[in-house]
Parts: sequence; C-alpha cells; structure tokens
Amino acid sequence: MSSSEPAPARTSAAEIARFFRRYGWSFERLEGDPFRTGFRGTNAAFVALVRVTHHWVVFTVNPLLKAPDTGFGTATLRALAVANQQANLAKLGIDDDGDAFINVELPSEGFEFCHFVAALGALAHFADTLVVPLLQAQIVDERGL
Repeated sequence: MSSSEPAPARTSAAEIARFFRRYGWSFERLEGDPFRTGFRGTNAAFVALVRVTHHWVVFTVNPLLKAPDTGFGTATLRALAVANQQANLAKLGIDDDGDAFINVELPSEGFEFCHFVAALGALAHFADTLVVPLLQAQIVDERGL
C-alpha cells in the first residue's frame, strides 16, 4: 500500500452488531461494549464473548474447561498444548483464574463480514471439537491414570 492510499477502516462495535444480525445469531450487548452470544455444538453448549479493541476483534469462549481446585494435571496440560498446535486460526490458553479458554483474534483494521463468519466458525468448530479430548484428559488426571 502506498502512502497516498488510505488505511482500511477499523471495525466498530456497531459494525459487529450488524454482522451478528446479518449472520442470524442472537446476541446481547454487555456493559463496556463486549457482546455475548451462545451456540450449541455436537458435544456441548458454549457462551462466547466478542469484543473490539483498537487493534483486534477478539472472539472468546472462557471457560472452555473449568480448572479443578488443584489446577490442571499433566494430561490436561498436554492435551491443551497439542490442541493449541493443531487449531488453525484459534489459540488456547489458561486465564488468570486457571481456566482453559479458546480465542480467535483478527485485526480490527479492514475487518469485514467474511472475517466475522470465519472467526465465529473457527471458534465454534474448535470449541466443540476440542472440549471432549480436554474433558477426557481431565478425567485421566483426576483418576491418576
């Protein structure tokens, strides 16, 4: 892009609301501008948050997996690491409370409806696909297998 070309516009919360309506998903606007929505996959139901920052549009399911009081064990941490490496467009991690989350983050600059569809699709697909092996790993840890 040459210096004379204008930079692509950054998306806004109002634009995300229009994208949700166009996509046909129900949502609610929370205080502080994040959006909450939900979806039911084959394996579980999830609550997702979408927020717009200056540089990013962030789609999150948190918690994807609630941490036990003692924290995640080796099998669960290994399953999280493997899933993180295998998931395209999505990343998994552990938040400050110790719970596992899944995020899709895309630049807010030039963010269009096709990006919204891809991000929401990736979040839904990987959350539903990965929750079962993560729960299985958590059971392995809990039972000391």
